[in-house]
Amino acid sequence: MKKHWDDFFVPPEADEFLDKVKIDFAESFEVDDQFLSAWLSHHGESQGKWLRARLALATGGLLGISSQTYINWAVVCELIHSASLLHDDICDQDDLRRGQTSLWKEFGISAAICTGDYLIAEAFRKITEIDQGWHQTILLKLLSCSVKEIIFGQSKDISISPYEMTWDQYIKMATHKTAPFISLPMMGMFECKECSTGECEGLQKSSNILGLSYQWLNDLENLIGIDQDKCTDIYKNHPNGMLINILKNLEESKKIEIIQDPPSLTKYLSDNEFKNQIGMIKNLLNEAKDEFHRVPKVIEPVLMSIYNEINFRMNNLNKAKQ
Repeated sequence: MKKHWDDFFVPPEADEFLDKVKIDFAESFEVDDQFLSAWLSHHGESQGKWLRARLALATGGLLGISSQTYINWAVVCELIHSASLLHDDICDQDDLRRGQTSLWKEFGISAAICTGDYLIAEAFRKITEIDQGWHQTILLKLLSCSVKEIIFGQSKDISISPYEMTWDQYIKMATHKTAPFISLPMMGMFECKECSTGECEGLQKSSNILGLSYQWLNDLENLIGIDQDKCTDIYKNHPNGMLINILKNLEESKKIEIIQDPPSLTKYLSDNEFKNQIGMIKNLLNEAKDEFHRVPKVIEPVLMSIYNEINFRMNNLNKAKQ
């Protein structure tokens, strides 16, 4: 049985107001436009685990922030994540989103872009519903900076060939793309609580490492076909952490052969290579764990729950390759 984030210990604050978040999120999908309404309805059917909302709820609740603030912030984080999925599917040309036809494939690229743009606009509008004005100011700035960071990562993803991308470039791309979705829900509450610079830096460092680990693990899962089509990163010429690690150690003649025939790269996907990559990700996770002591003590279980899920998925990956 597949295990998810909610199967691990998470502070009960993560679920206390989750139903309210789901109601408010659904209301943001109610629009007086028949076309946009249809697109939003289709996209809403593939809603996931509410991980970002629960991170915001747990962190806000544990830090003693006003529930009115962190409930709205949880909705904001889910709206931004939802928008990013629409735009990612276009950039990656993914036909499916959580088992159903992706929006761009069903209704066209223009429809998916419009829908994603609407969700981003709605996220910023939702912040204005927060009662405390100084919370609004903090969260508006943080959201803007985080969206830019995600775009920086996506721009590298679609602009640099995996056959030309260096490992340092991959780290920056993966961190920019993934870390904000871990740090954003929590950092918003840290800043509203006026946590110390050291505590915020600890959260950011932990999130960056966890985000990189998450993306790298997802890349390995792509090459096996866990919950997704197998090896699409190879066939669609997408950056992939394992492939970049393999390519950097190959002779130039073999790289040229792979560039001319990308599927030939699959012959280098040995069990030992997978084990080496998993070992490197585990080292990253331990590095993230070493940073957890820098955040407020009550928040450590929230970070540990993310650590545990990534670790659990790696163990499943190991079993799949045995």
